[in-house]
Amino acid sequence: MQHCLDSYMELRGKQEIDEMEANSELARQGLLEDDQAHPGRPLRELLSRLRDSNMLPRNVKQVFGAWKIKHSRALQMRQQIFMF
Repeated sequence: MQHCLDSYMELRGKQEIDEMEANSELARQGLLEDDQAHPGRPLRELLSRLRDSNMLPRNVKQVFGAWKIKHSRALQMRQQIFMF
């Protein structure tokens, strides 16, 4: 899933997307069906389960109820910069 979202962000020139945009892309790729009545709900539920089980990736954050998904290499680049 992360590779698919990373490719999507690279193609669109984005560093971060929200859960609705991410779920839409995952549905387009056939990885996670989206709920037409509540766009983004399947991914929100999955991310909530990962958060509750302490398995949420570092590039995924919940800010004031909204989920933000950053490109997975954005964190790696930032860590390399701060190492020097």
